[in-house]
Amino acid sequence: MTQGDPRQALARARSFVAARGDERSRRRLDVALGQAPREALGDVGWRPAEGVAGALAALSSLDLAGGRALPALLAWIEEAQVPDGSWSARPDAPEPERLVATGLLAGFLAKTSAARPRCLERAGVFLAARWGPERVQGGDFGAIAAYAHWFANAPHELSDAGLQWCGRELERGFRSGRLSGWQVARVLVLCDARALPGARLGAGEVVMALLAEQSPDGGWLCSEVDDRVRVAVSVDAAVGLARLGGAGTRG
Repeated sequence: MTQGDPRQALARARSFVAARGDERSRRRLDVALGQAPREALGDVGWRPAEGVAGALAALSSLDLAGGRALPALLAWIEEAQVPDGSWSARPDAPEPERLVATGLLAGFLAKTSAARPRCLERAGVFLAARWGPERVQGGDFGAIAAYAHWFANAPHELSDAGLQWCGRELERGFRSGRLSGWQVARVLVLCDARALPGARLGAGEVVMALLAEQSPDGGWLCSEVDDRVRVAVSVDAAVGLARLGGAGTRG
């Protein structure tokens, strides 16, 4: 593990992603850090065959770059929404998995004016009907990220109180060691915030955790973890470091 200057940490992260990641990962990080123009993302590599997971990856790339969602991608997402308002990566996905996919997608769609209101409304009905503080009280990263993303970006009568719960449990998970610095940073980036209501957890503390968690090779997570996972996490961690530490600029 290393600690030090966020700019040096970002340089090591870019080297790690360049060496271990694919072209999409490299472009995503460079655009998010302002090292390449938004146009470098192209079509963000999205293909319908990649399903909901691919749609989430594409929306995440566009969100980090400050770009608009592709019309074809939005149309596919609307078609993929099931009658109860949810999305899932597989037909037999359990409810917790459907909640995560739906909260993340709904949060991204709420950020774009091109999404159809009816699509968002249906997703909101699904998420609201299943909301309760217990959803995030266990410190589950997926649940906190999904609900925080939706609450922070989609106006709903549950948003204020729900985001407070997400903030409290984000801090609780971090203090207890259940949530890492990169996970906290990812939630904050999704919410486009340096802190969440209800959390006494500042950006500086998260930055210190990110620096401490970075491995000597410039990536995050231990070297025994699959490279694809490490690269994806390292992109998220580096973007969080740049946004929270003021060490990068958006392109």
